Amino acid sequence: MLTVRPDATPHLVSISPQWSDQSGDDAGSDAMILLCVSAGTARNATVGATITLCYPPLDHDGYSLIVDGTAGAVDQVEGSPSVDVPDGKQLIRFSPTGAVLHRSATPGFANSATGCANDCLPLTAQD
Repeated sequence: MLTVRPDATPHLVSISPQWSDQSGDDAGSDAMILLCVSAGTARNATVGATITLCYPPLDHDGYSLIVDGTAGAVDQVEGSPSVDVPDGKQLIRFSPTGAVLHRSATPGFANSATGCANDCLPLTAQD
């Protein structure tokens, strides 16, 4: 997860996201991604408003998944006893705002969906 510190320097940490869906319906109206992070990372994420999650490709020539979004503090998630928050950690909620599959372009590649010089595929909520 990438956040920005108050002094505008980047802060990169490893996280293990947890999916939480309290709705019990197929629409997932109460679904959210929960992240258990340090107090400093929680401060960066909630004050800076925008954070990025990055997942590496599964193989050498694969795409990385880059997801931008916003974060908000979560004190407690009712009905979700599986969320274990260790001492010194805080729980934040991640709400995706955009995502792209990204990989370096091969020589001669010229048709990026985003207009950049790499091989990028924007994703929508339906993907």
